[in-house]
Amino acid sequence: HRTEVDARAGTFSAFEQFGNELLQANHYAAPEIQEKIESLAKAREELERAWTARRLQLDQNLDLQLYLRDCEQAENWMSAREAFLNAEEVDSKGDNVEALIKKHEDFDKAINGHEEKIGALQVLADQLIAQEHYAGRLIDAKRQEVLDRWRHLKEDLIEKRSRLGDEQTLQQFSRDADEIENWIAEKLQLATEESYKDQANIQSKHQKHQAFEAELAANAERISSVLAMGSNLINRNQCSGSEEAVQKRLTQIADQWEYLTQKTTEKSLKLKEANKQRTYIAAVKDLDFWLGEVESLLTSEDAGKDLASVQNLMKKHQLV
Repeated sequence: HRTEVDARAGTFSAFEQFGNELLQANHYAAPEIQEKIESLAKAREELERAWTARRLQLDQNLDLQLYLRDCEQAENWMSAREAFLNAEEVDSKGDNVEALIKKHEDFDKAINGHEEKIGALQVLADQLIAQEHYAGRLIDAKRQEVLDRWRHLKEDLIEKRSRLGDEQTLQQFSRDADEIENWIAEKLQLATEESYKDQANIQSKHQKHQAFEAELAANAERISSVLAMGSNLINRNQCSGSEEAVQKRLTQIADQWEYLTQKTTEKSLKLKEANKQRTYIAAVKDLDFWLGEVESLLTSEDAGKDLASVQNLMKKHQLV
């Protein structure tokens, strides 16, 4: 339309110029000519206003459609991510936690990368509203709808990532607890062995048990760390609904550890007693041997045959 209007601009100018020439020549129909000139000028102004209004309407329609297209693209992008958040769940054994956390890390990067597009959409909406776009209310409502959905998506991502983090920590606790319980069961077998009843190599057994006690002392902090981890999971509500199971596990580990330390102490005391008994028996044997030697010497009828033998017997007697 603009091309057609511009193409006739010369015609309008020529008509106006011709009319003015007639007026200057005092044409007998001057009033009529003046009226026609003014009428044509008015019509031309109305045409320009109509064209400008139409162009503004078309421009605003284009801006609106581009804006709605961008909104639709953003919502489609968010729909795919919402479906991901709703679909991805930890399996019954929790074997997919690490994989899900990796996916969420990629998701977080995608969210950050899309943040600029959402920001540009908001800026465009602000500009259109500032320009008094005829669909300003629709534009504002759509903007709010997209921003609300975007905010909820990020909140859901944070919440899901937090739950996965809790599940990961819970699994770590479970693995550590399994390892601790297996270790305690293994050490309990050694602590409850009644090796002290056999006097053979009792001193060596006592030394080995001292090394065993040192190993238990070295692992005490490890036990405390696992117990503290479980308690923190419960206190921070990070058990994914398994608080009762975690508490039961904590009680079981604490009881097993207490029983292990108790049996270790009991065995240590019995080994010490057995070692003392071995020392006493050895001393008694030495004394018995000495008394036998003395008795043999005192009851001997050998009084010496010569000076040397008599002196030797006297030395032995003095030693007694």
